[in-house]
Amino acid sequence: MGQALATGLADRGWDVVGVDRAFDAEVGDARVARIVADLADGVPADVPTADLVVHAAWTTTDPETLGVTAAEYHEANLRPLAATLHFCARVTPTAFVFLSSSGVFAPDDATGGLTDADVPTGSTPYAVAKREGEARVMAAAVPGATAFHIVRLGYLFGPGEVARPSRPGVSLVARWFAAAREGGPLEARSDDPEREWTFTPDLAPALERVVQAPPAGHPIHLGSPHVCRDRALAGLVADLFPGTEVGTVPAVGRVKPPMVPSDVAALRGFAWTDVPMGLRALVAGGAHGPVPAAELTALGVGGETA
Repeated sequence: MGQALATGLADRGWDVVGVDRAFDAEVGDARVARIVADLADGVPADVPTADLVVHAAWTTTDPETLGVTAAEYHEANLRPLAATLHFCARVTPTAFVFLSSSGVFAPDDATGGLTDADVPTGSTPYAVAKREGEARVMAAAVPGATAFHIVRLGYLFGPGEVARPSRPGVSLVARWFAAAREGGPLEARSDDPEREWTFTPDLAPALERVVQAPPAGHPIHLGSPHVCRDRALAGLVADLFPGTEVGTVPAVGRVKPPMVPSDVAALRGFAWTDVPMGLRALVAGGAHGPVPAAELTALGVGGETA
């Protein structure tokens, strides 16, 4: 996600500096300056002041897989956030964004779509840490100083998805693309849940709108209104690869309801890419590389309405 935002903001004329423990060379961008560092040790002194700071650093791998306790996992995620907030207190950027997630919610937190008025009660280590992160960012907000924004992201798909130790999973869409290219079936859950899907190239222009407006004063849901059941989405992917079949696998666990985008003035009229358009863009550009600008223009992908 950090890579998608860095590239997207660079596309829009921002001078971008990324800080991470490691970078994926195969999906790098020469327009993005990269500093290798562990934010748990603090923000390096050579990181320049900035107008906008986006905190996207997070470990999504569960503690058991990592071989750490829940408390150690919690600390490993919140120490980098604390360092970034300290950096913001020192350099006072115009805006700070904390990337949270619909993962803060539990399946029973709403009977319909999850709105920003619903109180999250997710109890997984990931949810607990994200909820604590949101609370710390809200507590750090000082009127008249840096504008603090918390945005929750939902289900995402787009070019350049790469599995990493801190985030071993990729989206259903990426998994289905890989299966289709290998000639295998696309596995859809038997309970056929609904999910909202956001095309990652839309995030940078949408976030740019958000930070140009006053903070909402609460976490907002940044994502598209396009909702699709798993089996229908798998069918759309299968249609792009003739001969591909959709199979059914048992449902494991419950899936939370779709996330409803926040009704904030900054995002009204924004042209979110619909799912079929995003899938066609992936085919045009390749699932493991940037979608060429010419292809995006021809397909009408992303961007803002006039």
